[in-house]
Amino acid sequence: MAVETYARIQPWVKISEGGYVNDRNDLGRATNHGITQGTLSAIRGYDVSVEEVKALTYQEALQIYRQEYWVPIKGDQLPAGLDYAVYDFAVNSGVSRAVRFLQEIVGAKRDGVMGPFTLSAIRKCGKSVPEIIERLCEARWAYMKTLGSWKHFRIGWTTRVMGRRTGVQSDDIGVIDRAVMLATSTGEPIPDPKPYQGGKARCEDKKVLASWLTPDGITKGAMAASGLSGILAGSGPVQWACAIALVISVCVGGFLLIRNERMA
Repeated sequence: MAVETYARIQPWVKISEGGYVNDRNDLGRATNHGITQGTLSAIRGYDVSVEEVKALTYQEALQIYRQEYWVPIKGDQLPAGLDYAVYDFAVNSGVSRAVRFLQEIVGAKRDGVMGPFTLSAIRKCGKSVPEIIERLCEARWAYMKTLGSWKHFRIGWTTRVMGRRTGVQSDDIGVIDRAVMLATSTGEPIPDPKPYQGGKARCEDKKVLASWLTPDGITKGAMAASGLSGILAGSGPVQWACAIALVISVCVGGFLLIRNERMA
């Protein structure tokens, strides 16, 4: 087990996460030391301002990392290398998601909670630690490709997780090989990650579902319903053709609205 790994890998996570950013394409929005405005608000118990995020010290961020990410993934109880792969995934995409992906690989119940059954499954699944690491990082990378922010951060995310394995022009070996090196303990020096431009790789499906509940979405829906009822009040092929055209336009408009929300 790897109780001592946390101190070794935290500088790597610090480099990967960087300092203060507030990129409109980043799902985390205002973020400092990898801690988002939403995470900091939840921890402090009130809605923090962007200025408070900007003022977050690295020492407080370290406490948050351990409390909110390392402890929930049971980092001290995971094999060396796998602890880093799961931890970096959790910091970037959330603890529950990182654990669920791991549980899928080792055959444990996918409840998103790192408990004794998942820890036991890691030992008994018949896969070596390097194999689990590689499959986890590959699944993580595949998940990233499904996100609306992929087009903005694909190079940075690929570099962070997969490094040179994908042919990206980078001198970074990525989490995947760095974690395997930790797991195999060859004694070879492990290079630090390279700073990159990235963002939080988290799905924001709730935002998409809520897009129709905005004043603009409700108004558009009401106008469409009113127009459709007016058309159907008449009769004949012209009215029905207009009704069909309106329904199609509403569906297309809804698709475009959802797509734009995903890309925001």
